[in-house]
Amino acid sequence: MKFLRRIVVCLLALWVTLSACSSGGNHKVASTGRAFEVLVVTPASVWESPVGDTLRAVLLEPVPMLNQREPLMDPIPLAPQAFTSVMERHRNVLEIAIGPDYPQPAMEMEQDVYAAPQLIVHISGPNDSIVTNYIWEHRTDLQQIFAIAERDRFVSYATSQTETRIQETIRQKFGFDLSLPKGYTIRNDLPDFLWTSFELPLVSQGVVIYSYPYTNQNTFSLDSLINRRNQFTALIPGPADGSYMSTVSEIEPEIHYRRIQGRLWAEMRGFWYVEGDFMGGPFVSFSTLDAATGRVICIDGYVFSPKHHKRNYVRELENLIYTARFPGEAPAEVPADTSPAEVSGDTTLAE
Repeated sequence: MKFLRRIVVCLLALWVTLSACSSGGNHKVASTGRAFEVLVVTPASVWESPVGDTLRAVLLEPVPMLNQREPLMDPIPLAPQAFTSVMERHRNVLEIAIGPDYPQPAMEMEQDVYAAPQLIVHISGPNDSIVTNYIWEHRTDLQQIFAIAERDRFVSYATSQTETRIQETIRQKFGFDLSLPKGYTIRNDLPDFLWTSFELPLVSQGVVIYSYPYTNQNTFSLDSLINRRNQFTALIPGPADGSYMSTVSEIEPEIHYRRIQGRLWAEMRGFWYVEGDFMGGPFVSFSTLDAATGRVICIDGYVFSPKHHKRNYVRELENLIYTARFPGEAPAEVPADTSPAEVSGDTTLAE
């Protein structure tokens, strides 16, 4: 499985490289569809068979640490004869082909075939049973392929539509670059603390950046990160007098240690609430050691959207980490991840 994942990463690298090389003279129409929608092109008989059951189980797997159940992807079944004209322009396409013309199960990818940006994944095999097993065995890779495609689209948008005033404030204040897209505004600017948000009628996305000295190996333990988070989010006031943001303790946050573009980060996911009021939602935070200054840098994103879906807003916040650049770190052509399992247990982040 690990070997196949490395193949998937390599294929994605090739896909992004080819996209960059062809963008100069390849003027495709704009792709359609919403983020994380996947057009599943296959006959109704396949969609209603065990193959379709397995695809739904994979694509509809719940996103972890959200207030309500939301799927990883939104699959939309479509018969092959209907895959014409406008439908061909969808941003994410998954084609399933089954028959004697495909003696071995396989998964292939194409980019920007009918529109841009676009990812088309082909899965094929000789019969239902073999294709069903193949999809289940490679479910994680299939999920990651579409998630990475959506991530790279958002990163491209964020870096091309950066709120330059906030970017310069972050650079001067914390010594690294981060691209928040236009629409974000500074809500509070204090020593070692910056609170920004993007306010919509039904949604609030917040990005909080804070910094503090690295002390010892326990600095990146879950308890330490939660305590530090509560210290700084207490600076975010709620609507009632004396109210402030804090971390829900009844549902313990999840923590993983990941390499993102060569840098080791502690990724924490959980839920926030407002002490003294009735507000709350999901958050995701990333903490790393800036060895040049001996300080911990934390990028914390939260969403407030009562009674509405939050998946896409949380995904945007977690994908912002791929725009982070520290001095001396060259921009990577392809964001390279390390599986959390490969670095789990290393809580020092001091390498």
